[in-house]
Amino acid sequence: METLPNFHIKILQMLADRYGMSCTLEELTSLLTIVFKTYTPVNESIFDENKKQARVLDALILLDKEGYIFLNSNSDKSTISIKGLILVNNKVICN
Repeated sequence: METLPNFHIKILQMLADRYGMSCTLEELTSLLTIVFKTYTPVNESIFDENKKQARVLDALILLDKEGYIFLNSNSDKSTISIKGLILVNNKVICN
């Protein structure tokens, strides 16, 4: 089984918590602000919004390619797939 970086797992967890809804790139970036503070080295702590969004978008493209999410390229909205829910062992799939 493929392992994903922690950042990708955090994105999947955010989307799993909002199962049945979609999140825009901007919404996900703002939700991941605490993750950026945790994983960004001190000398790079001044991460501007465009860099954050670019990092999130790169992760979303990879997760979409691997089938963990559905990324609508027209609206930048993402939703988690069943495969993504299974990966993060979310309780939503039990209901």
